[in-house]
Amino acid sequence: MSFFFCLQPICAQQLDRVKVAEGEYRVTEEGDLGVGPIDTEVIHFRESWILWRLPTGGYEVEGRRTFESPSDYFHDDPFIARLAPDLQMLGVKEFAHLRYRPDSGPLTCEFLPHELQCDSGAKDPAHAVDVHYNMDQPYGFLWPLSAFSLASLTRVAPKGIGQKAVVQVVQLEELSDALPVLAIRSDGLIRSLGPSESPLDILGKKYPANVYELTANPIRKMTIWTSTEGLLLAAERPGLIKERMELVRFTRFADF
Repeated sequence: MSFFFCLQPICAQQLDRVKVAEGEYRVTEEGDLGVGPIDTEVIHFRESWILWRLPTGGYEVEGRRTFESPSDYFHDDPFIARLAPDLQMLGVKEFAHLRYRPDSGPLTCEFLPHELQCDSGAKDPAHAVDVHYNMDQPYGFLWPLSAFSLASLTRVAPKGIGQKAVVQVVQLEELSDALPVLAIRSDGLIRSLGPSESPLDILGKKYPANVYELTANPIRKMTIWTSTEGLLLAAERPGLIKERMELVRFTRFADF
């Protein structure tokens, strides 16, 4: 039985979609406390998804994230993401609520050219939490953890190996009832390291990869591998405690 869903009136607009791929991301290496900012770490992160091509030429992702945060609280959150034809992130809606605003949800973020806009979907306007953040460079989420947002950042890297582009990364941290969401923006650089010396193995099948390096606070450095189409294959942050997210299951149904 499929765990994905269809919301009205969205269903009527989905008749001409083409299913092009499905897969699953998983954090395969993490510290004892999980991955992510202190007090908001996630443990046992998994993200299953289906990628659809729309009649407009763009894409839609239907997915579900499961993780523990804090360690004794299990999350199971469906989401929908919109992607441009080159797989850059345009927006995301997550069917969850904020930790300190139980009447919130779904949570919606729009990635506008020069502004990040997020809406908590509060039932009571007095509890609304909205984020409007001016952005002056290409940007994406560093937190919450998002494979599609990390891959989106690689689309702005110059083609020349070693050439750098300025980007911005955003963390949305849930802190307290008084400050339910804190948005932190950091400037960074992304550059291409060229094709991977060896293909990445996913369940015995080899996939050629392009390699990128993202440098930004607070991660310092992160290596990102993408497929030739631009899908994230793996993302890894080196250090004493290595953190790695990778594509552990993938099926292609059509070219994209």
